[in-house]
Amino acid sequence: MTNLNLSNQKLRGANFNSANLAGTDLKGSDLREADFSNANLRDADIINARLNNAKFVRANLSRADLARSNLTGADLSNAVLRDSDLREAILIDCDLFRVDARGASFPGANILNANLSDADLSGADLSFANLSDSDLSFARLVSANLSGADLLDTNLSDADLSGANLRDADLTRSNLSYANLQNANLSGAVFKRANFTGAFLQGAIMPDGSIYS
Repeated sequence: MTNLNLSNQKLRGANFNSANLAGTDLKGSDLREADFSNANLRDADIINARLNNAKFVRANLSRADLARSNLTGADLSNAVLRDSDLREAILIDCDLFRVDARGASFPGANILNANLSDADLSGADLSFANLSDSDLSFARLVSANLSGADLLDTNLSDADLSGANLRDADLTRSNLSYANLQNANLSGAVFKRANFTGAFLQGAIMPDGSIYS
């Protein structure tokens, strides 16, 4: 079933559980409430697809193109999104618990009120993404790009942000308790009423440009 052309199809509620859809063209399709649990969607083209409330539990979406897709309410827990493209995607209310999104691209994505606890976003591009009200506790964001990101009221407790780029990010009222911010770039960032209890800041570039020692 690899490399199929299923673009612009009405597939709402379809069951693709454990299917091998590597390289499949699904762009523009209506896939709301579809079940892709355990499916192989490696290198799939899913641009502009409607994926509201779809299930991708433990699915392999490595290098998949999900740009501008609507994933509102989707379940991507334990899914693999390594090196995937989710630029300007809508991920509101998504479950991304323990997702492997190393090297993935989320610039301009709307990830409002999402569960990203224990996720691995090391090296991911989250520049100008909206992560407000999301749970990123215990997440790994090593060397991630969060420049210009909206992180209002975000839970980043115990997160690993070492070497991350948070330049000009808005972290108003964010919870950074016990977070690792070693060597992170915080220049120009807004931390109004943020919680830094127990945070590790050695070598971080502070909002005013000074180095925390």
